[in-house]
Amino acid sequence: MDSTSKRFYRALLLCFAALFLSRDFNFRSQASVAARVQLHGCYLHYKLDGVDSDYSGKQRPLHKTCGDDVGGFISGGSGGGFEEMRKAAFGALESGVVSGDGFCKTRYELMEVMAQCEGGLGGCECGECVSSAVEIAEEECGGSVSGEIYLAECFLSFAYHPEESHPGEERKDQKGSNGKALAIVVGGAAALCFGVILLLFLKSWGKKDDY
Repeated sequence: MDSTSKRFYRALLLCFAALFLSRDFNFRSQASVAARVQLHGCYLHYKLDGVDSDYSGKQRPLHKTCGDDVGGFISGGSGGGFEEMRKAAFGALESGVVSGDGFCKTRYELMEVMAQCEGGLGGCECGECVSSAVEIAEEECGGSVSGEIYLAECFLSFAYHPEESHPGEERKDQKGSNGKALAIVVGGAAALCFGVILLLFLKSWGKKDDY
């Protein structure tokens, strides 16, 4: 996808965010002087002139949500490598936002993660902001299977999907099934060949007896 197409799709997403913002705040926040709407892929932020939005602590979470504990989803309660999986996903995310122009959505095994920085924040600065959000997620959300962390200049979300199988296990099961099917076919063909040979042998033996 070229840069023109990327700009078009981002503008389109921003329009959807603006529509959502204008419609929702007509009912909920008619007196709001500042607001921020975060979607998967874009965000919209506004404030009135002269209003300070208290972003003094850029590494301080503006808002966070943490989901249920992983112990309720995995038998044994230990998570079975959950924290290692999430850590690896976060590592890929931190690298992805640096090379992905301030936005990255990726998946590692059963963990899906996404991060986005403000438009003026990119490269290493974006990576540092996301790293701070990762630290907050690990410390304050602990063993939660999902969560969202909002900082002044970046946003992070993660979600664990235990109901989905590992792709590697699916391929392994598929190979095992294919192997069993192949063995059945080969065995059936061998039995058929043996039956034909036995039938021909008996037929030729009967002809010898006639002579």
